[in-house]
Amino acid sequence: MKIIYFAFKHRFRYKDLNNFLNTRFYGKYLVLNLGGPFKHFIAKFFLKFRLGFAISCDGRPLISDKQKGINFFVRGTNLNIPIRFKNSSNNYVSINNPFDKEENLFQVYPININKSLVKKKLKIIYVSGINIETTEKENYLWKRNKEQIKENFTILDDKRFWKKCLNEDDFQNKYIYYRKFKLLLRFEIINYIKKNFNNKFELIGDDWKKYFNNSISSNFNPKYIKDLYQGNICLDLGSIEGSSSLYSRSNQIIEAGGLIVQSKQSDHFKVWGQLEKKVLFKNLNELKKLMNTILNDNLYSNQLLDEIYNNFSFSTKLIEKNLDMITKTGN
Repeated sequence: MKIIYFAFKHRFRYKDLNNFLNTRFYGKYLVLNLGGPFKHFIAKFFLKFRLGFAISCDGRPLISDKQKGINFFVRGTNLNIPIRFKNSSNNYVSINNPFDKEENLFQVYPININKSLVKKKLKIIYVSGINIETTEKENYLWKRNKEQIKENFTILDDKRFWKKCLNEDDFQNKYIYYRKFKLLLRFEIINYIKKNFNNKFELIGDDWKKYFNNSISSNFNPKYIKDLYQGNICLDLGSIEGSSSLYSRSNQIIEAGGLIVQSKQSDHFKVWGQLEKKVLFKNLNELKKLMNTILNDNLYSNQLLDEIYNNFSFSTKLIEKNLDMITKTGN
């Protein structure tokens, strides 16, 4: 049995890692949670005496010796790694970079999924923040490309689009526009759902109150979010940081027993396979069709929820494989 332990100081990382931290055994690995204001001191002791293999969240503490462990940047791509940490050869990220293939992706899969049934009074749930304030140039470029993007959301993950849109090669600058465009698209999608499914839609997040009076205040209690997701249609529009089907929010939805409906991400076929046409969309028409099908057929919706559950029946094996990958970093 090989020991792997998570090291981080602040408790908010618990919710980003979801059930991954609550499951101890992944094949030949025992995974320990040594995160939080007190337990991270135990992690420092383990590091000092080279006990086990560490996964340090966000480089806090920074692990410079790859024999001791990796630095895992939980909420982003290589473009999110602080400059002072970028040269470490044992950095890993959780989300695909839209402009350059990530060679150091550590994928966390949904685990210990709650097997549930859809609720009789089925709702569409969306939980997020929003910020659609733009610079003059961002506004100009968005208006010029908006209709093209709305026809096919995945164009935002196409390097050719950005080459034509900005005509420059600076990844960091393109990334600023990428993130803003994803937020602007998020607003367009939510506005569309409000118009078409308002009585069935619950929008959660303080930021939305500025635009929709009946949005619900933010509530970060994990049990509240889990109960909200369970048995409901849970909309996921991907992370603004990059393009990955499985990241903190989507894993949380799946683990809670929510029926996820997701905008298509760059790794969609690898993750969803034959379920792709049942749960993914790349424009507003596809989204509307998916929602109507699920809302109007409870038998179909329950079958689909079962298929989502079964799609991740091998998560433990996949996580073990990823743990094999990161521990080889130190060899």
